[in-house]
Amino acid sequence: MTDREDLAPLFTDLPLSADDANAIVAALHDVAQADGVHEAELDLIRGFVEALDIDLGADRPTELPPMTPAKLAAIITSPQVRKLAIQSAVLLAWADGVFSDEEHERVREYATALGFSAEDYAAIERTITSWVESGDIAPLF
Repeated sequence: MTDREDLAPLFTDLPLSADDANAIVAALHDVAQADGVHEAELDLIRGFVEALDIDLGADRPTELPPMTPAKLAAIITSPQVRKLAIQSAVLLAWADGVFSDEEHERVREYATALGFSAEDYAAIERTITSWVESGDIAPLF
C-alpha cells in the first residue's frame, strides 16, 4: 500500500514560485503531446492552469510557453521541486489510462535533464504507477 510519505513531495504543501509552477505545467503539456493530446490530460492541465491563475490573481488565462527538458532544468533548481515535476509528469501520463512508450521516453528525458539517475527515475515511476494502478486514494487524505 502506498502512503503519503511514498508519494512526497506530491500532494504536499511544497511551496512553488510562479515561475516553477508555470514551467512544470508547460512541461506537462509537452509530455501530453508526446503521443497526441488526450482529453483527460488536457483537463488536468487546464485545471492546473486555472488553479495557478486563481492563486496569482491573473485577469486572463495563462498561456503556457514551449518547454523542453533543458529549459525546465534551467528554471527549476530545487531537488524537491524537480522530483515533484517528474512525479506530476508520470501521473499526467496515466491520466488517459495508458502510459505510452512515447510519454515514457519524454518523461525520462525530463528526468535525465533534471539530474535523476535511471534508477532514481525508475523508482519514481514504479511508485506512481503502483499507486495509480491500486486505485487507493487514501494517501490524499
